[in-house]
Amino acid sequence: MGGFVLPLGRMKAARCAICKNPLAERTKNFPFCSERCKLVDAGNWFEGSYRVETNHDDFSWGES
Repeated sequence: MGGFVLPLGRMKAARCAICKNPLAERTKNFPFCSERCKLVDAGNWFEGSYRVETNHDDFSWGES
């Protein structure tokens, strides 16, 4: 799994994806700081606040 690695002196602290609080360690809620932020994010997906853009012109609905 290759990727860009920052030199140790320039590493950025991870932050919660919802409230932006710094994350002291990687927990079961990562990339969130708490169960609450994890649920807020799930609610955003369910409400349609987030969406993944697609090109529907290239997709045939129900055709095989």
